[in-house]
Amino acid sequence: MLTHINRSDNRFELKYMVSHEQMVDLVEDLRAYVREDANWENDRGYPIHSVYWDSEDWTFFWEKIEGLKDRRKLRARRYAGVDYGFIEIKHRTDRTLQKRRARLPLDVLYASFRGGSDDPDPAMEHGDEVVNEALYLRYRYRLKPRMAISYRRRAFYGVFEPDLRITFDSRVQYHAVDTDIARPFETGSYLVDPRVSILEIKFNDRVPAWLIRLASSHGLRVIRLSKYCTAVDHAHFGNRLT
Repeated sequence: MLTHINRSDNRFELKYMVSHEQMVDLVEDLRAYVREDANWENDRGYPIHSVYWDSEDWTFFWEKIEGLKDRRKLRARRYAGVDYGFIEIKHRTDRTLQKRRARLPLDVLYASFRGGSDDPDPAMEHGDEVVNEALYLRYRYRLKPRMAISYRRRAFYGVFEPDLRITFDSRVQYHAVDTDIARPFETGSYLVDPRVSILEIKFNDRVPAWLIRLASSHGLRVIRLSKYCTAVDHAHFGNRLT
């Protein structure tokens, strides 16, 4: 029996680079406004491993590089210590981001999104719209697992703004060859300096005024960064495009 959860959010996001020292100070200043994600293990956060799918000629990568206003990405994602994972479709329309995901038992996720097979897995024939769209993308564009990315995440939710999510991603690494979702790579190349973290602020309508003031007081500057596209650029295009 396949269990699944569909999730669809129309979201905006802002990204920043912060040093370890900045992160410590920011977390302290955030505590009056946010609550911690219940899944994290300790101050190091929890590990996330994702495998991104793309075509042989990098269709999704080039859509981002060329700035298409309507574009998608497909990835499989798993967390340590649980017996399920997710298939996720990120769909950006202009500045709005929609992430749709389905939760799958790990054995089903491995069987149907492992790569190396052009035939649909019978276990996936269950009517889940997210999985069906993911399989459609896979076979339409002949997608393969092209990049694996792992990091540790500290996550917070807004106390007064339920739609607000703030994350710090540290030790962000990638591997362009070891892309099996069933076996996360042990050592990859660093996507960004390991002494810094990627701060992401995700929200539905607007950033709260208190958070704007906090970002300004810490001297944060918005950056444009896609983990997937930066990893592909580093691995295959000499870091010339991002």
